Amino acid sequence: MTRRQDLLADLGTLRALFVCAVRASFAYKPALLMSVLSAGFSYAIPMLVWRHIYQANQQGQAIPARALFPYLLIAGCLNFAFAMNVEGRIGQRIRMGLIATDLLRPIDFQMAQLAQALSDGLFNLILVLPIFGVTLLFWRSSALPRDAAALLAFCPSLVLSFVILFAVSFIFVQASFVTYSGYGITAARNALQLTFSGLSAPLVLFPPALRAVSQWLPFRHTIHTPVSVYLGWIRGVELWAALGEQLAWAVGLLLLGRFMLARALRRFEIQGG
Repeated sequence: MTRRQDLLADLGTLRALFVCAVRASFAYKPALLMSVLSAGFSYAIPMLVWRHIYQANQQGQAIPARALFPYLLIAGCLNFAFAMNVEGRIGQRIRMGLIATDLLRPIDFQMAQLAQALSDGLFNLILVLPIFGVTLLFWRSSALPRDAAALLAFCPSLVLSFVILFAVSFIFVQASFVTYSGYGITAARNALQLTFSGLSAPLVLFPPALRAVSQWLPFRHTIHTPVSVYLGWIRGVELWAALGEQLAWAVGLLLLGRFMLARALRRFEIQGG
């Protein structure tokens, strides 16, 4: 087979993995309902907290309410859509030794996991759309992209933010080769993501020390950057700089994940084998 045929075959395999994962996600109807309810609940709580804060102190706010609440809406929707089971899926296969079989398949392991993560994202995005539609009735145009240029720039920013989060999760799960337990790894990554992504508030509202730390971490590019692009807070030269940083983080983290996987496999032992 030629190189082009090999590439097409790999893409076909990744597409098949993606389709199978999407179908599996939609197979359990009660789980769908619970996912929608949990998404709505996780969105409502921070909104109610910030609403109380703004009602108690209506003067001197760094961000007006008409800008903050649409930000929280888009951030909450993205966070739910980006919920992927990378650590759980790979960690389980490491503990059971099934990763050895995965690595023998004629398909890149990291790309196969990315295809399955994309199916998680599509599934969660479909679930969160009704919540976005309902809240759009309250915030109206404030929750829509600032203009066509913001929407156009948001698309690549959204893709890059998803890849960054996948790459971070892929790196963290490599620790399962040593710890043989993915619980602490997932908790650590979630804690960093929730703290520095800008999910709970725009980074401008963070204390200066935390804001400075966030500038050196990739997590802000998973939520804060795409939402800021969507709402038109980042424009012109700053927009291109933000997209460039996202691209650099995405490529760098993917390569780092591949390197760490290769190193981890050198010391990997399958119990009983």
